[in-house]
Amino acid sequence: MTKTIVLGSSYQTIQKPIEFSDYLDTGATFSAFVDAASQFKHIELICKNYKNHSWDLMFAYGDPSNRNNGTLFIGYWNSGVVK
Repeated sequence: MTKTIVLGSSYQTIQKPIEFSDYLDTGATFSAFVDAASQFKHIELICKNYKNHSWDLMFAYGDPSNRNNGTLFIGYWNSGVVK
């Protein structure tokens, strides 16, 4: 099961699942390969409406003691659930 985190918030609503659109790497966006949200154990919402677009900025990773092995994604947090 994936744990989702809203930075600065302690509540969650369950309605619509997270959708990854693209991932970020050194300031550029790539969409050749986008991982499923369910592949990660932890997903943090960093920013809603990233850079004034409809996308949200999220950080996904498997091991909280090794967060440097995570990936930044843009997509839609929606209700913050993973299916």
